[in-house]
Amino acid sequence: MNQDSNTYTIPVYKLQLVQEGTVETTAVTGPADLAFQLKEIAMADREHMVVIFLDTKNRPIGRQVVSIGTLNATLVDARGVFRAALLNGTTSSIVIAHNHPSGSLDPSRDDDDVTRRIARAGNLLGVKLLDHIILAPDGRHFSYKDQRPEFLEGEV
Repeated sequence: MNQDSNTYTIPVYKLQLVQEGTVETTAVTGPADLAFQLKEIAMADREHMVVIFLDTKNRPIGRQVVSIGTLNATLVDARGVFRAALLNGTTSSIVIAHNHPSGSLDPSRDDDDVTRRIARAGNLLGVKLLDHIILAPDGRHFSYKDQRPEFLEGEV
């Protein structure tokens, strides 16, 4: 093959999901059910952000920890939240959840901003964000769906 000075090579990629394990789950009827199912995340000593993938009937079909941070912060971007959800191929919507090791359920300004950004990205990608749940170690939770639903609208 003749190559001129403008020719170069690029990588060819293959993307696939790799299952790390399994967890027991049940049907989810609301934020309290998810908070209960995520109690090990709620009790972590550092902030963890997890995304739960839901099918068209809002049944959990997978989950992924997308970020582990510090005592009071974790970095989250839409690419990380939606990557596995899109590769899964059967995800209709998602719920995100993260813990506050301090036990405070008050959403921070960053929590509000992340919720809005993920909702907007989900609307563009066709994968709706149904809720963002903040978990406390003692089992209490805060639900954006219940207490700040306007943050989930994802207006662009």
